[in-house]
Amino acid sequence: MDQMQSNSTELKCKIYDTIVRILQTRFENILQMPKLNTILKFLCVKATNELTDSHYSIRSSCISLLASLAPIIIRVKSMRGQAKFTEQEYLDETQIQTIIRDFGKDSDPRVRSNALKALLQLHNCDYKLDLSLYNLCVACLTDDYEEVRIEALSLIWVLSSIYPERTVQLDDKITQVFRLIDDAFIKICDMVCDESVKVRSKACNIMGSYKLVEDSILLSTLSQQVISHGKPRKPMFKKSRYIPNPEGDIDVESAEVRLLKSSANGAFIHGLEDAFQDVRNAAIDSICELSMQNQKFSKRAVEFLVDMFQDEIDFVRLNSITSLRKIGTLQPIELDSELLQITLSVLNDADPIVRESTHGMLGVARITSPELIPPFIKELLASMSRYPEDQLSIYQCFREFGSAHGEYIEKFIPKFFKMESSYISKEINQNDRGHIGNLILAFNASISNPKILSILPKYAFRHYEYLRDKYPNCFPEVKIPGDAPRQSIRVNADDNTQSFMNQTIKMVFSMGNFFKTGDFKSALRIAKVCTNNLKYISHVPSLSGSAIFIIMYLDCVKTIIQTKQNYLEASTFTTAADTAARLLSSSYIMEYKLIGLSVPTKTFVIYLRVLANIVWIFGCLTESNNGQGLSFLSKKGLLKSFIKRVSDLQRKIERDNFLSKSLTKLQTKLNKASVSPTIENMMSLFDYIMDYNLIDIDLSDEVKRSEATIVKPVSNLDQPLEFQSEFPSTINIEAELRNIVDTTSVAIQVIFPDQSIEHFRPPSADFVIAEMDKLQLRTQIDISQPAWTEPCYIQLKVVCEFEPDIPELDQHIMRQSVDGNISGNTSENTIDLSEPVKYYIWPRDLLSKRIR
Repeated sequence: MDQMQSNSTELKCKIYDTIVRILQTRFENILQMPKLNTILKFLCVKATNELTDSHYSIRSSCISLLASLAPIIIRVKSMRGQAKFTEQEYLDETQIQTIIRDFGKDSDPRVRSNALKALLQLHNCDYKLDLSLYNLCVACLTDDYEEVRIEALSLIWVLSSIYPERTVQLDDKITQVFRLIDDAFIKICDMVCDESVKVRSKACNIMGSYKLVEDSILLSTLSQQVISHGKPRKPMFKKSRYIPNPEGDIDVESAEVRLLKSSANGAFIHGLEDAFQDVRNAAIDSICELSMQNQKFSKRAVEFLVDMFQDEIDFVRLNSITSLRKIGTLQPIELDSELLQITLSVLNDADPIVRESTHGMLGVARITSPELIPPFIKELLASMSRYPEDQLSIYQCFREFGSAHGEYIEKFIPKFFKMESSYISKEINQNDRGHIGNLILAFNASISNPKILSILPKYAFRHYEYLRDKYPNCFPEVKIPGDAPRQSIRVNADDNTQSFMNQTIKMVFSMGNFFKTGDFKSALRIAKVCTNNLKYISHVPSLSGSAIFIIMYLDCVKTIIQTKQNYLEASTFTTAADTAARLLSSSYIMEYKLIGLSVPTKTFVIYLRVLANIVWIFGCLTESNNGQGLSFLSKKGLLKSFIKRVSDLQRKIERDNFLSKSLTKLQTKLNKASVSPTIENMMSLFDYIMDYNLIDIDLSDEVKRSEATIVKPVSNLDQPLEFQSEFPSTINIEAELRNIVDTTSVAIQVIFPDQSIEHFRPPSADFVIAEMDKLQLRTQIDISQPAWTEPCYIQLKVVCEFEPDIPELDQHIMRQSVDGNISGNTSENTIDLSEPVKYYIWPRDLLSKRIR
């Protein structure tokens, strides 16, 4: 407080700003201060006195201080009661607001701006601002300072939200009154023509939140007529009682001139035609918000949004397309011939995101005439030919379009399937892209117009059965006339497959019983039969994940049995490292590639790593004579890592089961061997291999497999990508991902001809939710390579990165894995999610190109 008496302007400003930060960040602690009354009184008096300082920064800092004191005073008032509060010589919140309001007319623009910010701060502290501030804010809209106008816009929006139905009179000479929300909206519309880009963008953004404005005013924002706001009509016969101004002179103070300036007409048109993309984007966003709440406004806005499809900026085009798609989910969108032609021209855009968004927008739109269907289909099929990767997106567009145009599509059924009255229609190739599109249109149109099913050719229903399995998200469930038994066959087939799965699971449980009794021969025989059954079941999509998990489980059991059977034989010594690598790799694949595993199942997966660890140590010790086994870690180091693995597993399981007792016994031996790693103590560990038993797990869990399919690029043996080795080349990657829990673990793996590996991690924005449990990935990778003498392929894969339990040890073990689904190197560990794509590239030297 002593330093506040300083004559240094800079020091006082820093002190005031520090106090403001303390008041804002330690609100609750301040309320518990013992001398709070004295401090509040001192700060109020000090801030009020300093407001008369000639330096703008002092006045500005004191305004911020008063605004920060207001919520504390309000809280003290509520805690101690009105009577005790009035005895204190504080400024109350009303007085603080009045003081701050007066500085909205300060001579310095920085003080005016900070005063408006302080009023907004009071509002954010749940303090109700007074309506009298509205006139101040309107006056500030014409301020010469940009920041003042921006803050005034925000404050007008706040006041119109608090007092939407209050009426305001525009002028003393005009008796007509308007709702505050309507007048505020018009005032904000005026600012779309402001000279500042920030102000125009802010105004366009705020306009989207005025959903309760009168329809006539809202619709006028898309009108090009020039009318005034609140200007009364003057009768022709009525003479003016005032002396008119001489010709050529204008009374700039008259109400008519001011009101002519204030109009909402064409506000959004100005925003959409603005030279800056930020303003255009803000206008599009606001139009979208208002259209979703107002059907009349949405009908008029469609034309303007479609016109923005031709904008020169990619992001503006994409924003208008996605906005129109959002509107179409709630409001009807109709496209006439001209608007449809503009929309279809966007299908030639090089950006796949723009094209896919256009497909989605066309799916929610309606056309005004059936004559527009042929050009619609023609352009989409032509786009599919140019961009084969858009096939699924276009088919989904046909699905939505067909559902909405049942009456129109009925007229084109004979043309779609080349049906003539005098001849039997020839069956069309069911894999023809145009035919598939026609089928999707027809069957989806039959939902709203069932008459279509009766005029379809018979072969169309056979194609429907085949294509519905191939494109399940594009064809609806329809009741085929006279073919009810076939529908029941599908249901019976699903039931039979599930029953077959249940029988196989029972066989797996019986195999487990044979394992526990030591009848390994019977266990292996049953495991072979179950594996063959599950390979068949894995082709059923709904059971694929569970079948693959049980197959991996059986593979691990067979490996354990072989290890037990060959214990202490010479073959075990030579294969121990590979056995350990396969068990460890399988455990990580099951944990990170399969989702839906129960807690006991996850415990079994981690328990496998204990066996893998001890088998690997067993192999290391038997090879130590030739100097190969223990070159990686010392005996004590191996045992220390092993002890950590066992301890981590013990913390995750219950203590009252056989697994806990078995691990406790193993840990005792490990501690003894760690202290004294003699041959006797080390060999005692390997009894655990024979004592190892299976954990009871629930094999009926609904398990799903994380997987991916690379859509783009495709293999290009005939046309390798040539680029200058001096510069990196960009490759566009598109992939479909299914059952991905954490996108941050997904990476694009590139394997070069020299077997070097590089990983590219896509940003989160490159992942788009397509459907439930399905993601679309669109990203780019930059490849840098020295010049090659000839083209060669690189392998592209989508992989999942994971962190092993004991990174250094597990990476070393898994390097010896012969399983191609998991790779371990010194820096990263990955699990394959997709099949590799061989993409041919040819980095060439710029100088050699010139010579040629």
